[in-house]
Order: sequence, then C-alpha cells, then structure tokens
Amino acid sequence: MAAFYSSFINLLLVLLLLHFSPITSARISRAAFSTGPIGFSLELIHRDSPRSPLYDPSSTPAQRAEQAALRSISRSGHFASGLTATPASSINSVAQSPVRPGNGDYLVTLSLGTPLHSYWAILDTGSDLTWTQCRPCDSCTGRTLSMFNPLASSTYKNQGCASRGCTALPAGERHCNADAVCGFRHTYGDGSFAGGDLASETLWFDAGVKFSDVAFGCVHDERGSLALHQVAGIVGLGGGPLSLISQIGSSVSNKFAYCLVPRTAGKLKFGAAAVFPGSGALKQTPLSKQGEQGTYYVLYLDDISVGGKRLHIEPSRSVVPAGESMKGIGPVVIDSGSTLTTLTKDVYAAVEKEVANAVKYEFAPPPKGYELCYRADFADLRYFPAVTFHFEGADWTVPAWSSFVKAGEGVMCLAIVHTDGVNVFGNVAQQNVYVEYDLGKGMLSFAPTDCTKA
Repeated sequence: MAAFYSSFINLLLVLLLLHFSPITSARISRAAFSTGPIGFSLELIHRDSPRSPLYDPSSTPAQRAEQAALRSISRSGHFASGLTATPASSINSVAQSPVRPGNGDYLVTLSLGTPLHSYWAILDTGSDLTWTQCRPCDSCTGRTLSMFNPLASSTYKNQGCASRGCTALPAGERHCNADAVCGFRHTYGDGSFAGGDLASETLWFDAGVKFSDVAFGCVHDERGSLALHQVAGIVGLGGGPLSLISQIGSSVSNKFAYCLVPRTAGKLKFGAAAVFPGSGALKQTPLSKQGEQGTYYVLYLDDISVGGKRLHIEPSRSVVPAGESMKGIGPVVIDSGSTLTTLTKDVYAAVEKEVANAVKYEFAPPPKGYELCYRADFADLRYFPAVTFHFEGADWTVPAWSSFVKAGEGVMCLAIVHTDGVNVFGNVAQQNVYVEYDLGKGMLSFAPTDCTKA
C-alpha cells in the first residue's frame, strides 16, 4: 500500500510539473512515462537534392555554387549585428532577429496540430522562432491548399500578450492585437517580412513522440521575396528562449546533433538518439556564454593551418562580443545554414596566400562570390591541402574534398571566402562529421564520421 501511494504521489508531481511548465519547457506526451531522456531523429534534405521542394533541375552546378556563396555572405553580414561590441542586453535582442528568408541549406518535414498537418521547413540554427504559413493568408501566393489551418486543429491555442512566449519575442517585433492575442512581425535583411499570431500547438515526431504547447508563429501575412518562397516555414534551432531546442530541452537532455551527407541529405537527432555512431573519441570545444544565452552558437578560433603549416594569424579585434576577452583569431559562428566558411578580410588573406602557395594547378576565373579557383576536378583534390581550424581545445581538420567545392565544369573553388561580416564556419566544412550540441554543458563535440551510416 505504501508503494502504491508513493507511485501515485510521484505521478501527481509529474502531472503538476507538466501542467505548469513555461514556454521554454513544452510538454511531452507518449504512450507511457519514461524515467530517462527521450530521443528521436529527423531526416535532413539538402535544398539542391531532387527530393527537395526547392530543387531546380534546370540549374547548373555553377549556378548552384554561385547562389550558395551569395547566401553564405549574406548570412555572415547578418550575424555581425549580433556579435558587435555592444552591451550584452543589446546583443541578445538583436541576435534573435531572423536572417534573410530561404537562406538555409537543409530542410525537414514537420507534423503540426490535431489532426496532424505535415509541411516542409528550413532548418536554421541562426534563428529561434519556428513558424509556418496559416490560413487565411492572401499574400501567400499559390499555397493556399497546403497551408496549416488553425481552425481545423483541436490543440491550437493563441498566445496572450502577457504570456511568456510573447515577452520572449524581441520588443520591436511583437505587438498586441485588438483581441489581446500576441502578434509578431519578423522583418528580414532584404525588406521582406512575415507577420501573424504567436500560438502554441502540438508537434509530432517519430516513434509516437509528440510535444504539446510548443510556441510557434502562425503567419497570415508575407511580403517581398518571402511571399514567393516555396517552403512553408522555418524551424528555429538557435539558443534563444523561443527556439525548438530551448522549448523541448528538458526532455532531450538539452542536446541535439546532426550529421550531413554532401549535397544530398543527413540526420538531425535529439536527446537519447544523439549518440555518436563512430568508434573513435569525440573532440570538444566550448560554446561561448553568448552562444548559450543568445541565438547564435559561437566558438573561439585560435589559429588556422593549411597543409599542416600553422599560420599564426594575429587576432582581429573588429568584432568582439561584449564582456568576452579576446582569444586567438576570435569568435566564429558555427552555422548549419551557411554553405561556405566566411572569414574576415585579414584572416582570409592569410589563408588564401598559403593555399595559393600549396596548390600547383592553374588558376581559373572565379564565379561570383568566390575568390580562389583552379582548373581541376574532384579527383585532383588529393593534391590539394587540408585546412585545420584550431578551435579552443580542439583541432578540426577539413579535408581537401570539403575545403573545395565544384563551381563549374572543371573548376574547383576554395570553400572559404572573405566577408565584411563575421567569421562563420559553414556546413561544407562540417560534412561527414558528427556534430553534437550539448547546451547543458555548453560544449560542442565533433568527430569525422561516415554520415551515410549515421
């Protein structure tokens, strides 16, 4: 009898915790309670894969490479606004604003509502709010039938103006509607915007896992290039309070990981499913305090080597997070949505000079967005140097086949370009590497992996 009452009281405590959980801890439902963290995974589809809704069969490799470079440079410029040497309070508010729409490289499908509605969304570790187009949306051209209908879902709830989710929105992007519903308007770098209601819904994942009361944006108005976009929404995986990982973090040990297959697909894993599939040891480097508190995930870069030769690059003090001491080259945003790695001018110049000294192939005119290209094919990359990024406490060696990209027939270009923004470690450098974000410990772990088997 005592054991019965003990079990009953424990269950009652769990139910109370779930009932009063804040916006940063969405409720989880499964067939039965579990004493440990849960795990689940999503398939990532590259935007240029034939399986992607963004796939354009008429696009050439050169056109796709150029578009990837321009997207990467654009994202780097946006990230600069969140990492400038301004007071921490200003950084946190700016860092939650979204990047230009459609600037991500990997897509997932999400299931939302009751009954569930599935849709495509761009994965973005550089923004927080998850949102999708909702009926009615007269400005969402050509996608009326595929939109989420909040009136058809029994679990849809609008968020009030005093809700924690509403107050977590940047002050300049939230407003209170006449019916006391929290509204938002995200304005992007190109002048486009997405506006609508902040709401909560049920998100469904594999193995019968679902999360209740997840805050998301229900978009009823889109303008500019966003209104012509072919993907219905964004999954925000940044570090801010409204991001998906922040809301479900307590159920998944505040941990997620991904493994990217070049130009095709990959896996995104949470919690207990985020287990390193390899046999070697993982390397670890700390996420900065700003990376944990704000939207972006920030690492510290001490130096860079090309072909095993250390460059001893002097620190750049042009962009320093408030309250942080300078270490080596400085802060780097690690980003799943940027194709290329971008480096500030002086840092890039040192890398380019050493790569040019090491590569003996003929130079090729660079396509738009690139700077150092050679007349070579993929098979020739065995003669090209690897580039090692010496992060704080861990060296990340990017082999030649991930340090260069095909940018045309018989043209290979360095997958690193210079930027007037900030240093960004792009996803080409992360291909076939298991990358784990442990937000509870403030650590990023990584190891080379065959991501086709992860």
